[in-house]
Amino acid sequence: MLEFHLSNILFTIVNLLVLYAFLRKFLFGRVNAVLAQRAALVEEAITSAQTQNREAEELKTQYEEKLTDARQEAAKIVADAQTRAQRAYEGKLAEAEDDAKRLRSEAEAQIASEREVMLRGARNEVASLALLAAAKVAEKAMDRADDKALVNAFLSEVGEGA
Repeated sequence: MLEFHLSNILFTIVNLLVLYAFLRKFLFGRVNAVLAQRAALVEEAITSAQTQNREAEELKTQYEEKLTDARQEAAKIVADAQTRAQRAYEGKLAEAEDDAKRLRSEAEAQIASEREVMLRGARNEVASLALLAAAKVAEKAMDRADDKALVNAFLSEVGEGA
């Protein structure tokens, strides 16, 4: 049967205390050191990840700012190019209008000059025919300058009346 002796109980308690002291000295110290080391590594990894996450957020913010600036710059460049193109178009249009006006005025001046020359030639021709007809009617030659001046004055009056 089961007997309890005080010596066995004391011997068992002493053995347990010695075993506990031995394990504490050699095993628990090293295990606790390894656990502390691992806890420090985990803490360091968490801190490093947080730092990298903050840096990534900062880089993302900088990238978005640069992207926004680049888009604004591109829009500004496009707007400037459109403005320059519009100005160039308006300049070319104004230049073409000026050229058209100049050509029209030159053409009108040339037409007026040619008309004047043609009218003078027609007047001279009509004056010659009138003198010739008058000479045939009067059967005398009308070559004098006064007669020609008289016919030209008559034609001028008739031309102004028409």
